[in-house]
Amino acid sequence: MLLPLALFACAAAPPSPPPTLQEYAVDAGHSIVEFSVGFAVTRIKGRFTDVRGTILYDPAVPERSSVSVVIDAKSIDSGWPHRDDHLRTDDFFDVDRFPTITFQSASLTPASGGWTMNGSLSMHGVTKPIPIPFRFVQPPSRRPESGWMELDAVGAVRLPRKDFGILGGSRHNAWFNELRMATVADSVDIDLEIQGWLADAGSQRPPGVAEALQRVRTKGVEAQLDRLRSARGGKSDAEFAPYFHGADLVVRALIVDRRQAEAVALSRGLVSLFPSLASAYLVHGFALCVSGDARGAAQQYARAREVFRPPVDDPSEKYKQVDDLWYYNDQLVRTALEWGRIPEAVGLAQAVADLYPTTARAHVTLGLARALAGDVDGAGAAYARALELDPRETRAIEWQRRLKR
Repeated sequence: MLLPLALFACAAAPPSPPPTLQEYAVDAGHSIVEFSVGFAVTRIKGRFTDVRGTILYDPAVPERSSVSVVIDAKSIDSGWPHRDDHLRTDDFFDVDRFPTITFQSASLTPASGGWTMNGSLSMHGVTKPIPIPFRFVQPPSRRPESGWMELDAVGAVRLPRKDFGILGGSRHNAWFNELRMATVADSVDIDLEIQGWLADAGSQRPPGVAEALQRVRTKGVEAQLDRLRSARGGKSDAEFAPYFHGADLVVRALIVDRRQAEAVALSRGLVSLFPSLASAYLVHGFALCVSGDARGAAQQYARAREVFRPPVDDPSEKYKQVDDLWYYNDQLVRTALEWGRIPEAVGLAQAVADLYPTTARAHVTLGLARALAGDVDGAGAAYARALELDPRETRAIEWQRRLKR
């Protein structure tokens, strides 16, 4: 069944001005949320290892930037498992009742040597306003190895633990008697080192794409397709599938260069070369939509649904990764929004969310596309669905509260 044409608009028209906010994801593997608290004549240090966050950064007016962070309270790590188990009990953080620690900024103001982020910290069932002084290590810049944009900031704040009802106790640890409890300082120092990343449109144009664009210009689309046919050889569909992404990037580059006829021709060839790959139909549908062919786009999106096979979950995989094909499709939607291709992005975002109905971030991206298209109710519904699937999805949290402003 075809997607209703009313779901999206396709028009061969100049793009709209791009959104001003840049969305950075907090990189948990390269960020540190560390605490230090006095204990007798020494200090106990530790960190939270499960940190999620979304930063909306406005490079033109930084004061408009904002952040939402969700920390898994049970990920506390002080370097001693016995102590960590005690900290997780209702003597301290009571993680069963209060599984997350959240921070949401309310305002950002310049300060001496940097900035102050004022916001609400919710911990142990208590929410209090706090200011966090911080500074950018350097202006956001592009990483040479990945091509992604990177944002780095450092900050620190001192918190009275008793303000959040974290009093300590010995009910779950007889060793932690009244005398030892009295030696724990009330003030806890929090140190922050935050790194965010953004895979923007600029990151999707590696040197090989420039070479392919020139080849298409001088020798035509068939020359580029012939290279792929030659690479296919005797490869199986699974072995050949990784070749799709490079060709996909060429289609995207043709679209942004407004070489729409070539983008349509190349993406049509990709459908022939990758007939069992749903992403090929999505990319071709998007190229058709940008060229103004709404009916053709709807047909391709419907065909994507027919051939799509959900990724097989590997129960032995210790560290779950996102599905690569979802990621690149989601990236195309977000890149289309960056290009100002708002109406076209809505239809593609809907198609991707239909393929990945249980992926929270697919619904966040759909909500963002709808919001930029002026569909506030539709955006709100998409964000709400994302939070039903994953209440800790900070992209949904951050964009949802932007929608309410």
